[in-house]
Amino acid sequence: MNQPTLYLCYSINDFFAREAGISMLSFLENNPDYEPEEVFFIDYGILPANKQRIEEVASRYGRRVTYLDARGVTTAIKREFPHLKAWRGTMAPNAKCFVDQIFPDYVERLLFLDADTVVTGSVTELQRMDMGGAALGVVPININLKRILFNSGVMLFDLSAWRREGCQEMIISTLQKKIFMELPDQDLLNHAIPQRLLKPLSPKFNYCLHFFHPRQERTRMHIGNFYTEEEIEEAIHHPAIIHYFAGWHMARPWHKGCRSRRANDYYYYKALSPWKDVPLLAPYGGVAPPHGVRRHIEYWSLKLYSICPSYQLVKTTDLCTKAVIHILDKIKGKRVTQ
Repeated sequence: MNQPTLYLCYSINDFFAREAGISMLSFLENNPDYEPEEVFFIDYGILPANKQRIEEVASRYGRRVTYLDARGVTTAIKREFPHLKAWRGTMAPNAKCFVDQIFPDYVERLLFLDADTVVTGSVTELQRMDMGGAALGVVPININLKRILFNSGVMLFDLSAWRREGCQEMIISTLQKKIFMELPDQDLLNHAIPQRLLKPLSPKFNYCLHFFHPRQERTRMHIGNFYTEEEIEEAIHHPAIIHYFAGWHMARPWHKGCRSRRANDYYYYKALSPWKDVPLLAPYGGVAPPHGVRRHIEYWSLKLYSICPSYQLVKTTDLCTKAVIHILDKIKGKRVTQ
């Protein structure tokens, strides 16, 4: 049976245009067998200068960019469900929750990447993968007895199954429950999509733990015994998609002071891009400095991830940090109510 064509998509405003353009370049550089003539960008305000650079990259690899406008969709959702948060002032990440209203009907299989990724290997496996009736392929980040929890930075959509199973209705039903969602798109998808519709992907397709000390990293990837030793080693040494999430972890190489062990991958593709001469941003702690005792404690705790080899020590520190923050929040709350 022929598998549907795999399409690539990003959803961004202008702030992440450089990172998305570099990510697309890395994808096309390492996937010359990408079939479609087009790459999709859901446009939440990309400025003309960056559009020109993005299109220059696509043209270099014989592709074109198709821009989609999802603002009408997400504005209507926000109006109906005002508790659904934007993320840093934009609804761009939330667009991935409403894909069936945004993409043309001929798109059946869709690789949705966050801009803070670099593709360092082939994704042909995702093109050929039997989804087994699942609507969404994801890399689990936490395994417990109840269900898979996943990071939404890399997702493989089967839009035929998504529509057939009524995933859009599941999203709306979850919004109606007014559940608190700190990460609006990721938490919404995790609450809404049942495990029977999730297809677990290899961790090499969303390699996130490169900012941890190596001993911590391996311990964390063994939790739940979900991945084999071979899958863990492949993800660490030969990742297909590197995800540079979490700025306060100092894991983003477009900021000076990045502690990721895979920062050079980003620098390599940046040097091939139209943004090669654009300087790096100031250290994340300078761009978004911690304010107050609570944030300083959090920031100090996160720094331990990259320098401390002991998973148990960091886990204990995390628990103590959260306890202190909880106490500080309660004290602050009492002061507010007095």
